Amino acid sequence: MSIWKSWVGGLAMGLVMGSASARTWELPVMATWTEDPRTTVTLAWERHEAGAAWVEYGVEGSDAWLRAEQPEAVRRHVFTLRGLQPGTRYAYAVGSSDGYAAPGRFWTVPADAAQAFTFVLHNDLQGGIQPEAAKAVSAGVAAARPDFVLSTGDLGESRYAADYAQAVASWRLFFECTAEELSQGVFQPVSGNHDEPENPDSFWHRLFELPDAHDYTLDAGPIRFILVDSTEDQAPSRTAWLARELQRAANDPAVTWVVPAFHRPPFSEGERGGDASIRDWWVPLFTRYEADLVLSGHAHTYQRTHPIEGVTYLVSGGGGGWLYGVDPDAPIMAWATSAFHYVWFRVEGAEMEVEARLPDGRVMDRTRLSARRHVRVEPAFPARGETCTIRYDARGGPLEGEEEVWLHLGRDEFNEALLEVPMQRDGAEGRWSASFAAPESPKWHLAFCFRNGDGSAWHNNHGRNWQALMAREW
Repeated sequence: MSIWKSWVGGLAMGLVMGSASARTWELPVMATWTEDPRTTVTLAWERHEAGAAWVEYGVEGSDAWLRAEQPEAVRRHVFTLRGLQPGTRYAYAVGSSDGYAAPGRFWTVPADAAQAFTFVLHNDLQGGIQPEAAKAVSAGVAAARPDFVLSTGDLGESRYAADYAQAVASWRLFFECTAEELSQGVFQPVSGNHDEPENPDSFWHRLFELPDAHDYTLDAGPIRFILVDSTEDQAPSRTAWLARELQRAANDPAVTWVVPAFHRPPFSEGERGGDASIRDWWVPLFTRYEADLVLSGHAHTYQRTHPIEGVTYLVSGGGGGWLYGVDPDAPIMAWATSAFHYVWFRVEGAEMEVEARLPDGRVMDRTRLSARRHVRVEPAFPARGETCTIRYDARGGPLEGEEEVWLHLGRDEFNEALLEVPMQRDGAEGRWSASFAAPESPKWHLAFCFRNGDGSAWHNNHGRNWQALMAREW
């Protein structure tokens, strides 16, 4: 047996044996990104007793390792390693003064957005409520060796645990089920409802070092992930932040893919339906800002929709919680089933391969997606009275091939049409642009769409139009 497998097995045994006491924690190393994922990583673990700690790390296969030390006596050890090389695999070994030692690996995001990479979506273990299934899925993830793992939560069973001891036990079981997976790279989550993120004293806020405990963004190559808390009744309160981050991403020329990720799906067919509040508050934004792919869990199934108003929605909840029934013949579904699984992605520039895989690696659904964006706005948040430029790519839309295109501009929800501006062709491929002074009258945002010269053809983005929030002046 290799040293690596011996250590992972010993960690799982230690977690099981340690579960007899709910008053002490002994948690393995978790690697997450809290800062720039190209040049930093954060390693955190927790021990029974306070002590000093250290991390040694270096490029995998190299003998030139660095050492970081934490001399203060603490129980939770957090190291943010900076100055790393982009697009590189690292190995590390951590240790603390009580004799704890553990190896691990992680990967940094490439500086070149065109460089290919892989990641896995792994959701809904609920603390490993079905341990054998949860362990099988996690073993499948580990065997796939993705560059990192993304999760939309329900990792523990904290919220619905009967008491403190059960809450602790559920998180211990999560770490037991995922020991090898967590040792192999970054595990980057956003919270689910079972993780109890609404409780400020929740275990969630203690276990995972993240840029923000609720909502944050993550850039990985050409992708801007927008991770947002979707706990019950949270959608309205998160909408302003989400809209601004969608607009920031959509108008960033360095971003090819805009991928929101959160726990509760807006669309789900079967035993657990989609969330109406998210459909009302967020789905219009995903269309208006041309999100490419929306990732969720919560429904313990696998579901991939046909594009809905231009957006593909993917639900993956097969990480180890009880499976639910699903309707694979629902009209919105491109493919759906109920099975334990994870989802594997390979991203290269504007192309993305997607495979839903059973724990043993067999592929049950495969598709290929291409990023597309019709609109960019400069600056990303127009300032009243200042020059604003809207760029429009007519390819693939109803105005492709037109000899004349006009920008039709209004304020807020087109409460008033403000002006029409002829657009200039930037090239022979269907790209157009128009510059104008941003009007003073919009309360919140500009609304806009496009028409041909005589108004006989329009591109109004599935009836949602586009929007651009104005720059804040307060």
